[in-house]
Amino acid sequence: MMKHHLACIAAALSLAACSAEPPANATDPQAARPVGSIGGVDPAGNTARPVTSTRGLPDTPAPHDAPELLPMVQADFADKNLLGSGCSFHATPGGPVLLLLRDEGDGLVHFNKAKRRITAATPGREAVANGGIMAGDKVSFTLDHAAGPGEPTSGSTRVWPATLTMRTNDGGERIYRDGRWECGS
Repeated sequence: MMKHHLACIAAALSLAACSAEPPANATDPQAARPVGSIGGVDPAGNTARPVTSTRGLPDTPAPHDAPELLPMVQADFADKNLLGSGCSFHATPGGPVLLLLRDEGDGLVHFNKAKRRITAATPGREAVANGGIMAGDKVSFTLDHAAGPGEPTSGSTRVWPATLTMRTNDGGERIYRDGRWECGS
């Protein structure tokens, strides 16, 4: 019985090996013709643009300005148990805090008359200091700052020139250029 199974397997393997012979020359015109093709393959492809239907797709909202970030004070962070070391974004040097992010990766922003929690994509002191991506309920932020160790200010605090981009889930965007990313204890 075992010999019969081995013979069947050997026969199947030999047929499979013989049925797919490659062309002798890669530039041979027959090489471009798939099995069963009469006219070969059109090397240029179809140059006509395909018809695209948008029926059934959700409407994409038109781009618009995201709401403005509102200033926050120390009491806002204390109310949400967000005191401690971390980083904050200021639109101007010495200006009010518009975004706060603790080293643990949790933070706070204020817009549309509500304070909203955000979370860093990568928590940790170094990751938070490097900026990156933060998100919360229906909003995301990307913070980019100048390369290097930052300028020391007071104690263990460092500051970098930075840009904060805010995006809302309805297509809104607001960019804060020439801001400051301040990190410390």
